[in-house]
Amino acid sequence: MKPPPLLVLAYRFLGWRLGPSYREWLHDDITRRGWLLRQGAPVLSVVLLLGGAIAQAVGGSGERLLTVVVVLAAGGLFLRTQLRERALRQQGLDAAGNPTAGWYDDDRARRVRNVVSAVSTVVLVLAGLTLLALRSR
Repeated sequence: MKPPPLLVLAYRFLGWRLGPSYREWLHDDITRRGWLLRQGAPVLSVVLLLGGAIAQAVGGSGERLLTVVVVLAAGGLFLRTQLRERALRQQGLDAAGNPTAGWYDDDRARRVRNVVSAVSTVVLVLAGLTLLALRSR
């Protein structure tokens, strides 16, 4: 069963853990050809948009931002196997699609992990982009 669009967006942009209801869809999504593009394109586009907005706000140059996006894209291609394995672990699944994490079936524990990781991801990305923009002035 495919998750609703809002959950797919949370999964794509924040690495949201979807849980048992979507295990088959999730495993198929991560292991199917083109996963890196499906996962990476939205993330890189957000980094570009946020980074551009922050650079404009602080009067920084967008040249470094473009360099960072190119390095991230190239690194993603180079490390695609490790990224796929990490994505499965992050979702609490093994390579065969079986649950491996103690929090996997616990909705409350999964929700806490989702909120903590979403907040920390947003804070770290915004802080990194702000520092990059400030250093490029």
